[in-house]
Amino acid sequence: MMYSIVSIREQATLDRLADLCDHQPMIAKAPWALIFVVDYAKWIDLFEHVGCFEPEFVERTGKAPRRAPGLGDFAIAAQDAVIAAQNAVVAAESLGLGSCYIGDIVENAEEVAELLDLPPYTMPLSMLIIGTPRKERPAIAHPVVNLVHEERYCRADAATMDAQVAEMDAMFRPHARVVGERVVDIYTRKHTSPFMAEMSRSMEWWFKNWLGK
Repeated sequence: MMYSIVSIREQATLDRLADLCDHQPMIAKAPWALIFVVDYAKWIDLFEHVGCFEPEFVERTGKAPRRAPGLGDFAIAAQDAVIAAQNAVVAAESLGLGSCYIGDIVENAEEVAELLDLPPYTMPLSMLIIGTPRKERPAIAHPVVNLVHEERYCRADAATMDAQVAEMDAMFRPHARVVGERVVDIYTRKHTSPFMAEMSRSMEWWFKNWLGK
C-alpha cells in the first residue's frame, strides 16, 4: 500500500485543479475527482513511529537508518498507484459512471503540492475525474501495429513504421492529404508543446520531493 487517494469534491478545489492542470474546464464541471498519490511519506512516518530510526534499533539490527525512499521504491509504489487507479475506472464503469484520466496533475508541482498539502516522499501520479456520462460513447479504437513484441523488444524497420503511420492516419486523420499527419500532429501538439515542457520541469521537482531533497 505505497499509495494514497485524495478524494476531491469541493468546488473551489476542482476549480483550482482545472486551472493548474493545463486549463481544462471539464475538471471543474466534474462532481468528483480522485488523485492517486505515490506515497512513501506514510511509511517513513510509520518507520519512525515504531522506532526504526532510533540508535538502539540500529545497533540491535545492524540496519542503518534510511529515511528517504529511492527510485526503486518509486517504481514499486507507482505500479501500486496505477493499479488502484485502473481498478477505480473499472468500478466506476460497473456503476454506470464515466471517468477520464488527467495526467496533467503532475504540472505546476509547487502549487499542486501546496493545494493538496503533499509532504516530501509523495507524488500525485494521476487523477481521475468521475461523473455521469450525458450519452453513451463507443469504445475508442487504438493502434495495434508495433504494439506487442514477442520475447524481446524490437525496433521497428521502415516497413513496420510505414504500416504504423498508415494505420494511425486511417484511424485519426482519415482525410489526411499528407502521409504521417497524425505523427506530425503528436510532435507539434504534444511532444514540443509548452505544457509538456512544464510537465517535464514539474516531474523533476516531484522526483526531488520524492527523494526528500
